[in-house]
Parts: sequence; structure tokens; C-alpha cells
Amino acid sequence: MSQHDWQSDDDLPKTRADYRREQEAAGREFAERDRKRVAVERKYAREHPVEDEPGDVGSDEPTPTSAELKEQRLKRRLNWAIFWLVLGIVAVFLILFFVEF
Repeated sequence: MSQHDWQSDDDLPKTRADYRREQEAAGREFAERDRKRVAVERKYAREHPVEDEPGDVGSDEPTPTSAELKEQRLKRRLNWAIFWLVLGIVAVFLILFFVEF
């Protein structure tokens, strides 16, 4: 393949093998970063244990996590969205039934 003066080496098409090597290298880099992140998180968790608050001594009910709170909020929003959609559909059917064109 010929290379023009304005083309750099990066602009040349890659072979499948080159692409696979780049993807494998990126995957290995990600795995290494992830392994280091997990190690740091475990070290931090060991050094900073979670202490119970004094008011929670008699509480058997676990406190909801932020993910659970987001899920509850999403459920509530979806329920309201479904309610308004059903109400809108009923309103359209009533209008179509009672209004003659």
C-alpha cells in the first residue's frame, strides 16, 4: 500500500493481528489496574474498619445502601410513569369514544 506525504504511520490500516495484539495489551493493562485497585481497596478496608454508630445497637434492620436507595427511587418513579401513561391512554380512549369527528 502506498503512503502519501500527509499520512502518518498511524493512519495506515491495521492488520487483524495488530488489532488483536492491541486489544490483548489493553485487556492486560486493565486487568493489572483492576488487580491493583482491588488490593488498595482491601488494604483500606483493613485499615479503616466500619464502626457501628451508638444509636444502632438494638437495630436488627440493615441500613439500605446507596444502590438500594437508588433502586427504590427508580421503582417509585417508574410506578408514577406507568400510572400517568395509563391515565393518558384512558383519557385518549374517552375522547375518541365521546367526540365524533
